[in-house]
Amino acid sequence: MDKFFEISDFPLFKDCYEKTVEMLISTSSNRMAVYERGDIVAVQGSKCRSLLLLCEGSVKTVMTNSEGKEIKIETMHAPEILASAFIYGSENLLPVTIEATSSCKLWIISKDGLLNMMQKDATLLQNFLKDISDRSLFLSRKLNEFALQNLNTRLIGYMKKNSTIHNLQELAFILGVARPSLSRAVAMLVEQGIVIKSENGYELSAEYK
Repeated sequence: MDKFFEISDFPLFKDCYEKTVEMLISTSSNRMAVYERGDIVAVQGSKCRSLLLLCEGSVKTVMTNSEGKEIKIETMHAPEILASAFIYGSENLLPVTIEATSSCKLWIISKDGLLNMMQKDATLLQNFLKDISDRSLFLSRKLNEFALQNLNTRLIGYMKKNSTIHNLQELAFILGVARPSLSRAVAMLVEQGIVIKSENGYELSAEYK
């Protein structure tokens, strides 16, 4: 069994007054929830009404598109805050499904109680803002990664039909993407050995043709 982390162990409460944490627990609506491997903690599209603190175990986040295709976003291990970037949104809907990948425990805390404490403790507020900023940065990078992966698939498909790429600017126009994005995708495929650079331009390596 993984270690159980107390609320005070979370970076969210780093350098906060001990009384802040005590007040949060004593005055806010909160409860402990236990999940087993494979259990669904929260479903994509559901309301994010509380602060979810992963105190023990691990979970994975998965996004499902309109066609039913699942994309794993990440695996998260305790101690970790789940979905902090969405708790106070005007449309506070979870963009992912959260599934337990081991036995885990979550401390579920009222978002109103957290807001009340952040108004009283500037350090707690700064920690929370840092967390949601870091999460936003992670998600933007992940989005860019997925966009490149999708572009990679299109690029490989194009090269299978048209062989060598002679002009990246012309291909960017054909695929309807920005030239810098195409250049990054090509560079990634070259690094992976899927595409090779020749005197004539870029072409698929023999094993991918």
